[in-house]
Amino acid sequence: MKSSEAVAVLGGSLVKKDGKWRTTNFDEGDNFGVQGDRIRVIAASLLYKKKKTKIIALGGRGQLENIPDSPPVSEIIKDELVELGVNTEDVFCEKKSGNTFRQLVELGKIVNKEKLKKVVLITNEWHFPRVRAMLEYNPVLTKQFFGCKILFTNAESILLKYDSEKWRKVIEVAHESDAMKKRIARESAGVKQIKEGTYNYGN
Repeated sequence: MKSSEAVAVLGGSLVKKDGKWRTTNFDEGDNFGVQGDRIRVIAASLLYKKKKTKIIALGGRGQLENIPDSPPVSEIIKDELVELGVNTEDVFCEKKSGNTFRQLVELGKIVNKEKLKKVVLITNEWHFPRVRAMLEYNPVLTKQFFGCKILFTNAESILLKYDSEKWRKVIEVAHESDAMKKRIARESAGVKQIKEGTYNYGN
């Protein structure tokens, strides 16, 4: 990557609309509830326009692996980033991971291979408590990221910083929805399990 820092976008879910795969809006999601991970892509593009930092898009086929024509999540993230003005050569796709934990494992491998000293990690606000807990309590991850500074930056805060007029109401409505409250409750339970050592990290 020829740089000591990068922006990493954690992959979420995909939906297929009108024959085209895309990231999800706030009223769409995966098997565990709503996600709204489209704003992660938008946030990364806004940061990119301020500082041309390389972007690592994370995510394989995950929950969509049994759907024949489903692409890796990271490929769709890259396509959407390019549509938003990011140079295609500035986006690296990680295509092996199938869940958040595996994304972090693969990101750790990239960090060590590329000798990255700082990573700006982007995901949704509801997602960060579980991501933080994994990085803090999972010994595999704590070892992998030793020596690399992780800057946690939720997508909502980036959108509110750079385009508050457009996004404030959208984000407020999404966070007040029953679907999002259920998602947050599930995430909180996951954080508790991670800290207790009972969490199922999957494959």
